[in-house]
Amino acid sequence: MVEPSTSWSAWRRFLAAWRRGGPDGRPAAIRLAWGQLLERQAVAELWLGERRVSRTVLSEGRYRIGRDPACELPIEAESLSRVHAILEKPRPGERDFALEDFNSANGLFHRDRRISAIRLRHGDQVQLGSPLKGSAPRLRYQHPRSPLEQALNLLGLGSLLGSGLLVGGLLLVSSVGGGSRIRLISGPVRIVSASGQQIDAKEGSATALPSLQAYPLHLRQALMASEEARFGWNSGVDLFGTLRSVLLGSGGGSGLTQQVARIYYPEVGTDYSLNRKLRELWVALQLEVGYSKNQILKMYLDRAHLGLGTDGFEQASRLYFRKSATELDVGQAAFLVGLLPSPNGYSPCNAKDPTAGRERRDLVLKLMHEQGYLGDQQLVDAQRRPLNIDPSACRDSSFSSYPFFSDYVLGELEGTRFGLNLAQKASGGNYYVVSTIDPKLQQLAQQQLQRFLEGPAARVGLTQGALISLNYRSGKILAYVGGGDYSRSSFDRVQALRQPGSTFKLFPYLAALEAGTTPEQLISCAPLSYVAGCRQGSGSISVARGFADSENVVALRLAEKAGLRQVLRKARQLGIGTPLDADFNTMLGGRETLLYELARAYAVVANGGRSVPMHGVSKIYDLGICRSIYSLATCPERGVTIPIGEQPRQLLRASDAAVMDDLLAEVVRSGTGRAAAVVADGRGKTGTTDNGVDVLFIGYSPALEILTAIWMGNDDNRPAQQASGALVAELWGRYMAAISAGKQS
Repeated sequence: MVEPSTSWSAWRRFLAAWRRGGPDGRPAAIRLAWGQLLERQAVAELWLGERRVSRTVLSEGRYRIGRDPACELPIEAESLSRVHAILEKPRPGERDFALEDFNSANGLFHRDRRISAIRLRHGDQVQLGSPLKGSAPRLRYQHPRSPLEQALNLLGLGSLLGSGLLVGGLLLVSSVGGGSRIRLISGPVRIVSASGQQIDAKEGSATALPSLQAYPLHLRQALMASEEARFGWNSGVDLFGTLRSVLLGSGGGSGLTQQVARIYYPEVGTDYSLNRKLRELWVALQLEVGYSKNQILKMYLDRAHLGLGTDGFEQASRLYFRKSATELDVGQAAFLVGLLPSPNGYSPCNAKDPTAGRERRDLVLKLMHEQGYLGDQQLVDAQRRPLNIDPSACRDSSFSSYPFFSDYVLGELEGTRFGLNLAQKASGGNYYVVSTIDPKLQQLAQQQLQRFLEGPAARVGLTQGALISLNYRSGKILAYVGGGDYSRSSFDRVQALRQPGSTFKLFPYLAALEAGTTPEQLISCAPLSYVAGCRQGSGSISVARGFADSENVVALRLAEKAGLRQVLRKARQLGIGTPLDADFNTMLGGRETLLYELARAYAVVANGGRSVPMHGVSKIYDLGICRSIYSLATCPERGVTIPIGEQPRQLLRASDAAVMDDLLAEVVRSGTGRAAAVVADGRGKTGTTDNGVDVLFIGYSPALEILTAIWMGNDDNRPAQQASGALVAELWGRYMAAISAGKQS
């Protein structure tokens, strides 16, 4: 924002010009001063770590950002593409610029989320590349308001404050008439495995009881005594508390309905500004018009924030006391209510003050006694009773189990299959989603990948990995690990653009088989274009041997025989959707694609050439209709969605799929994937890019009917020359062998 002194100086000059004019007359002086009131500059700063590399005042042009020196905003960094992003105004004359990814290798990240484009605002920071700390440059965008814009903003705030009383009066009239625009309340998306185990990535996925009466009376009384004794008869807002909060710039000062407004409508905000308080009052008054007191009270009990990742008294009760809120005694109810002002601060898991929870409980009990909810002896008995908190609460309340997968599920819910708008505050969310994940396989995948990253992978310079397992008959995703540590980086590498290396050779070989090539056919080992000949020397080699040994020249000759465009058609047919070119580089896996799409393509081969409908969602319950997770069995049919299965299609001739299955088996028996041979019926293909930047293994076991695809590398594309697909085949073998052993035990 423009400095206040600068803004006031501009206005003083304008007033002086209006009163006294200037050397060239009053109109010229006014025009000059008016121009200064409108002055503002858009500035783009490029940073590497704590060092500012460049500062550019932006005009109306188009700016390329990348490591190519020809870019208007060049910066040398390994994680950048030659042209990484484009900075320009969406339309001429608009105030702010937009930043758009230019099909870069490592993308753009805003607030730890990958984005394709963003409308920039003053103070925005966008990371150019992988979100690992210090691993990529940052773009800082500065475009403060002009003095005139500042004045208009202050005028708007003043007008909003002045209209507050008028709005309150209008809402009062609305309440008499029974009108309110707030009729539908959204909720969280709760994701579970088929067994009902919660696996959400986001902490605080609320659990509601079916009715207000299901919550014990003493819990409701504790809430009234502590939070708002006048809730039953007031207007839903605490005007004096609100005014105090605004004047002091502090939290608090909100009635219970105002708190519900903040919980259910995040756009209200959480800052201490007057603007937020007015938004909060507006929503609270409409809630009072549209809902009964009992409904609002239940909404609060269902979703109040209680710390340690819990939302709602039912979820908090199960965390702290390992039982439903319906079974809470008066002391336990008072303990949970006592957490509300500062849930994590008053938590018994807070090592700084472990007695805070007990003290807050006793305070709530005292308030209940003062307001007549507890007798003298009841107060003494409740204060003497031990809290008896589950000792595992503090350990179990960190990040949920499978965050990468649950993020994927949210994407599937919002994708073309279901088309849910989860971002819509009025109606998004409040779903109970049964997923396809197998908790045992997921835990095994996470453990095996993490151990390998800390051991063999670390020794050759690899720091990241991704894994996806699916049942290639049904398409159910059984395990999904998007990286090593979600708490450090939520970037999903299962769906990241990386070079597939020799795993892409599946498509030239399939195209060649379709064109009539046989495994026994001999192919020349002579060099072709810039590609060297076979490692065995000159002469010829069979198609099967060339695939097992991953000979580049064999793959290229087969691609030429089938036709490069036919190879691309085959890749598209099997589900590869990323940009591909009909050239030798693509045939050898030099164009970026997604591990997710490669897994789907290999699954078609494993499934006898038939399509595989990969998915992570088995069933969706709309809790707005079902009312509670405890009444799913009686949920009306309109509240339950069972996904329509994909129509099976024969994408490959069954004979070609069978031949490719044999070729993949030979890779494991005697080729580059021998490290995976610990799985007796293993099939698969290794992939290694230049200098070990990307290493992969994709394979399956017919006995298990499970396909697993694994990628390893570094987010900043740092080479690991000693790494190879054979190393990843070793991890694949360990993981799949462990699955087999678990099924036999």
